[in-house]
Amino acid sequence: MNMYNESQLVTDYNDVIINMKQFNRDLLEQLEIKEQLPQFMHWYYIPHLNLFGPSKFIGYKQMEAELYERIKKRPSVETKRVLTEWFYPVQSETVEELILRDQLRSLLNLCEKKPRANAVFHLPKNTILLVPDRLTNYRTNKK
Repeated sequence: MNMYNESQLVTDYNDVIINMKQFNRDLLEQLEIKEQLPQFMHWYYIPHLNLFGPSKFIGYKQMEAELYERIKKRPSVETKRVLTEWFYPVQSETVEELILRDQLRSLLNLCEKKPRANAVFHLPKNTILLVPDRLTNYRTNKK
């Protein structure tokens, strides 16, 4: 990885998918990235891949755990801005948000970590989570 790539934001949705897959591979292998998990605030989820990824990791081209260690101090405002081209924020305290939070909690639990209480979730535009009727009371049953 060269320094040029460190500042290149993703330019298409395929870049995001590649990074999201890499993030999930790195979770299995890279101890350093696991230590960062509770610090990530903006989580992006692609339902058809069933994968999560944090904004700063998926927002730069050709990201991997080693490169992330070098850029992790950068503010995430530019990656969040570029990702709005393909994603929208999920409204807080909705059934969808609670389901995503539980799914992320399960994933991070495998690394013995927990998501931030104020984590924000994002879904691809033109995507909705289908919530079965039996989960319409999900919010009241979880609290």
